[in-house]
Amino acid sequence: MPAPESPRRVHDAAAAAGEVRDTSVGKALAVLDTLSGSRKSLGVSEIAARTGMAKSTVHRLLSAMIEHGYVAKEGERYLLAERVFELGSRVQVGAAKDLRELASPYLAELFALTRQTIHLAILSGADILYIDKVSGLGAPKMDTRIGGRRPAYATGLGKALLAFAPSLHLRTVLDGSFKRFTAYTIPDAQRMKLSLLRVRETGIATDHEESFLGVACLAAPIWAADHSRAVAAVSLSCPVLGRTPARYKSVLVDTAQQLSSALHRK
Repeated sequence: MPAPESPRRVHDAAAAAGEVRDTSVGKALAVLDTLSGSRKSLGVSEIAARTGMAKSTVHRLLSAMIEHGYVAKEGERYLLAERVFELGSRVQVGAAKDLRELASPYLAELFALTRQTIHLAILSGADILYIDKVSGLGAPKMDTRIGGRRPAYATGLGKALLAFAPSLHLRTVLDGSFKRFTAYTIPDAQRMKLSLLRVRETGIATDHEESFLGVACLAAPIWAADHSRAVAAVSLSCPVLGRTPARYKSVLVDTAQQLSSALHRK
């Protein structure tokens, strides 16, 4: 296992990050990050307060980004524009760079067989990053979206990924904090270790109202070619009342295995 980073290296990295933030590009990216983190349009004062920049600086950056199509203006408020969507749609994420396109028909088939909400995600730091979602009318209410994130410890997808992640990555997550989203969220590293042990034994992860009340989830890993780690995970979510996700275990595992095989063939 690699040695921990030295305090000097961590300090240098932090200093470098601060220097980037102080550049014009860094400031522009901070504005984009602020807009992307809001579900509504924002005014100049709100953006300035969230970024710590002067309003005059924010206004100048917004004007440039409007000119280049990255930001749109509605009245006196601002939001991300189509150019950001275009760029985001071209990004290939995760170890398997064309995973989303490859997985799309498999996710559609899984939804057709189950009529439950389907997610595809990868591990990104201590979070899962949703890269696809298929749902229908009557789906349980979940604050998930393509491109969105959620702490890995609080989701079935995250457990399926962490259980088969490199030890250094897992340690970073276990050393972090555990915010509780519901009364059922795993509250600490020790219980998380036990949960991940069960995932390794069964090959499937569960989430029973740990992230969203009223929602249960099953998730299965999608394997790297050498079967040494999970490069992604697929999940099925359904309402707790009236259904049990265990009934879908076989078809979910089959989908994950088919996706793993398809990745290895490409």
